[in-house]
Amino acid sequence: MNCRGMALVTGLLLMAAVALLAVTAAGNMTLQQQQAANFTDRQRARNNADLAESYATAWLYSRDGMERQTDCTINCVLPVGIYRDSQIKDRPEFESATWWQDMATAAGRDPLSGDLPGYAARNSTDAVWIIEEIHFQAGMEDEQRQPGSATGYYRIVSRGQGIHPGSVAVNEVIVARPWIEGMTAGDFPPGAPLIEFCRQFNQDVACGILSWRHRR
Repeated sequence: MNCRGMALVTGLLLMAAVALLAVTAAGNMTLQQQQAANFTDRQRARNNADLAESYATAWLYSRDGMERQTDCTINCVLPVGIYRDSQIKDRPEFESATWWQDMATAAGRDPLSGDLPGYAARNSTDAVWIIEEIHFQAGMEDEQRQPGSATGYYRIVSRGQGIHPGSVAVNEVIVARPWIEGMTAGDFPPGAPLIEFCRQFNQDVACGILSWRHRR
């Protein structure tokens, strides 16, 4: 092969190599863009779960002290929006969006009135919450009862969804909530920090967040 032929072959090989590099670079860029989009959507789901949790907590602590009968521990009438123990499945993070839509309350919505005084989700499954009473310590019967002597313990499960149906995050928080006539209710929509609500009780009264975790 003469020099001209070798130069032609070399040129073709270089062009093929450049084309291959371009295709590889484009593929890597597409993959990175997809990974970035997936990360952003997962973060959106987590933010929605956190948002739903904040609204659920605010709603629970905004209830009047007389909405929960303080001397009842079995088959009690609970405020609308709160489930009894064992009414919610143990692993709600694996339930469908339809199940959540049926069982949960949208972030910002008041389950009593149905109003949306706060955040309005893009759709009914973007940011939703469930509250379940898992234990109730009844108040003392004597007239010297200390504020907060009747205390409910609640499991709050919140679900957030991204744009993609597979982008789902679920949080679970266990909280203690004192009930007593004359107490100052918290803010709904969320306003002052939860610690402001708890400061009105004695230090030996359980109040506030006891545990928190991601379930999904």
